[in-house]
Amino acid sequence: MTTPSHDDETQELRSDQAAHVTGETPVVRSIDDVPFEVLEELTEAFEGISIVDEDGPEYFEGQVLGGYDIVSDDDLTHARRPPLVIEDKEFTQPLERSNDGQPHRRFRLRRIEVRREEGKRRLRVVLYVLVPILVVVIAVPILNSPLFGVRTVTVQGAKYVSAEVLAQATAQVKGKSIIFGDLHAAELTLRADPWVRDASVSKHFPSSAVIDIDERQPVAWFLGSDNQSRVLDVEGYVISVQTGQPTQFMQITGVGDALLAGARANEVYTAAAQLSASLPTEIQKTVLNVGVANNTELLMTLRTGTVVIFGQPTDLRAKLVSLVLVLRRQDPQNLRSIDLSSGDPIFAQK
Repeated sequence: MTTPSHDDETQELRSDQAAHVTGETPVVRSIDDVPFEVLEELTEAFEGISIVDEDGPEYFEGQVLGGYDIVSDDDLTHARRPPLVIEDKEFTQPLERSNDGQPHRRFRLRRIEVRREEGKRRLRVVLYVLVPILVVVIAVPILNSPLFGVRTVTVQGAKYVSAEVLAQATAQVKGKSIIFGDLHAAELTLRADPWVRDASVSKHFPSSAVIDIDERQPVAWFLGSDNQSRVLDVEGYVISVQTGQPTQFMQITGVGDALLAGARANEVYTAAAQLSASLPTEIQKTVLNVGVANNTELLMTLRTGTVVIFGQPTDLRAKLVSLVLVLRRQDPQNLRSIDLSSGDPIFAQK
């Protein structure tokens, strides 16, 4: 019987080891044996994915993909290496280390690259927030400065508004920012004047503003119970209270209420003002005044002394048409009165 030599035993052991190593389950003896591209693919593939091993624990993003054995033979358990770590972009978990105890060079480079990208991302976020804030902080004071203020103010449509009111409104506009200036105060100041129906202020770049005024037009006046005259517009608003008699406007005879400027007269005085403003050109020069009788009825006196009775302040247009036709056919010098209150004219000769 032949006894195996020491060299034969050594050769057999090497053959068994080689056969074991080259079996179905390969042996990975170092992290250097795993290509860097494979490690990156594993990182991307398992990022944010929950992995559950039937025989092992559950792993999440940023945790160890554990249980990675670098050998499959129980006889070579001494050759097991620490588990391969695939973690999130922060690389806060332990990494595969080289023989000198330092993280593998490829992991160190990857960690540096990831941290650099994260720093750039945070810088972009900070810039997106800070830049608009800085623009507003710098631009607003400049746009509100006198450099962008209103320097020229033009007033349009002012005939009866007092100079004091215009000066106050202009002062509320001048110097205000052409962009952010609030000109509403000037509009309110003008609208508070009884002569003003409406007012608006518009800005014109770079440094001017225009005040547009829509004034009420005076058409008639009456004497109040306080012996002061009230000037009315066509809507019956008292636009002025005067001590004298504004004879340039049509007079409404009778004694009315002592109304303040800005107030509105009653129905009959309002109708008298409308009648004064609606006289046809053909008869305007023949009318001396318009009157109110019993505070309910309208009258009109011609320069010939003829009294025209309109009655209740209704259907004034139709009554005026009738008056024009009568005066075309009749000489007012021969008429004492014309009664239009019923619709059909009734004459009274002198």
